[in-house]
Amino acid sequence: MHPLMVAADPEGRIFEHPGLAMVGALGREAVAPQPEELSPLPEGSRLFTLPGSRPIGGQPEEGELVTVEEADFDAGPAPVSAACTFPAPGWMRTLLPCAEREEGAPALPLWAYTALGFDGERGGFVCAAVQVDDCPRWSPLAFDDRGLAGRVAEMRGRHPRNRMVPHLARCAREFHCFAAKNFFAGRWEMGLPIAPLCNADCRGCISLQTDDLFPASHERIDFVPTPEELRDIAAPHLESAELAVASFGQGCEGEPLLQAGVIERACRLIRERTGRGTLHLNTNGSRPEWVPRLAAAGLESIRVSTNSVLPGWHRAYYRPETYGFEEMEETVKAAVDAGLYAQINYLVFPGVTDREAEAEALLEFCARTGVHVIQMKNLCMDPDLYLDLLPGLEEAGEAMGMVFLLGILRRELPGVALRYFNRPKEEWHLDPRAASRKVGEKVALRVLPGGGAANGGAVP
Repeated sequence: MHPLMVAADPEGRIFEHPGLAMVGALGREAVAPQPEELSPLPEGSRLFTLPGSRPIGGQPEEGELVTVEEADFDAGPAPVSAACTFPAPGWMRTLLPCAEREEGAPALPLWAYTALGFDGERGGFVCAAVQVDDCPRWSPLAFDDRGLAGRVAEMRGRHPRNRMVPHLARCAREFHCFAAKNFFAGRWEMGLPIAPLCNADCRGCISLQTDDLFPASHERIDFVPTPEELRDIAAPHLESAELAVASFGQGCEGEPLLQAGVIERACRLIRERTGRGTLHLNTNGSRPEWVPRLAAAGLESIRVSTNSVLPGWHRAYYRPETYGFEEMEETVKAAVDAGLYAQINYLVFPGVTDREAEAEALLEFCARTGVHVIQMKNLCMDPDLYLDLLPGLEEAGEAMGMVFLLGILRRELPGVALRYFNRPKEEWHLDPRAASRKVGEKVALRVLPGGGAANGGAVP
């Protein structure tokens, strides 16, 4: 039995359609979800309606697609909207929602819109997502704000003149940043934002939107902290917290490598006080020349973000101003050569990331750089807006499907861990496929042969 299509009534209540099957999308292509692409809706996921979009369902026997504009309710016929989900952390989406967008519909906020259905045999919602990492520390259920106000007050008392404390308090309370909440809870990974400015104009930036199509979900830090301010909050955290990480580069800032000198001095000051915990950097990879200096100062881990390893697609999304794709790749290489734990924050998108040209380029990128981890992180953006950005999409080969792509990566990259979350150094060995590989060691890879299998197509 096929999972059923779901839709939302005018009050936002989500219901299943009694006769139409769930349909997803690879890019703009409607496809029938395969069993291996679906999972019961993970706990901690969020449900959404799509304003200005009508749901599309399938008639499997006829092999046809049907757009639903209204449904009969107790009070009579009423218009319906498409519905979808934002899966919980650790779950990589496999299909986008399939819907018909009305002309003039507003651009959607920055979420990872994911196909949603209802499976009567499973007794609940199913979503087009698979779990690529399991770390309960990042589950929304691990964050209880009932004691947050008291913890913030206590930290303000400890550091009355440190500007980082009120900034992180706002991130924790208003923007619900997990890394900021961890700082006040004295546990796990805490954030160290430092950069008010950026050298890219990312189309999906959560802290500054220059095109005004939708509001940013965070506000950037408006000062550059001193190395001493960073040391005074990071060193005690690393000394006492369980599985402690202090990470530069957060959602409430620009590009931290623009303040590389501050990072270098802060790392040295922190490491003069404690050798415990992990010092980590999230970055767009724009200044590779700084990587050896930061490693020498005590940085241990780095995560470089990209939506693609095809230069044209990278440029279309990041809109870099003072660097290019070459610097991003050189940063990964420099990190491996300097002995850092090198990861890419790979912003994945069904119908784009699984194109044949992108998959081949990713294998070659990993061979050239020696990267240790690929974080399969969902790209949060209006699907139509993102697809319109990318040049030459249709010339990049077929979309193979995200599960098919995972199989290729697991087979062809035996020394590269596939994850979703940052990990402290105590857990770098957790993926058995990467356990035999040393940090700094490169791996020889085979290039994907042409002609991957397409996933789906028409509704069966």
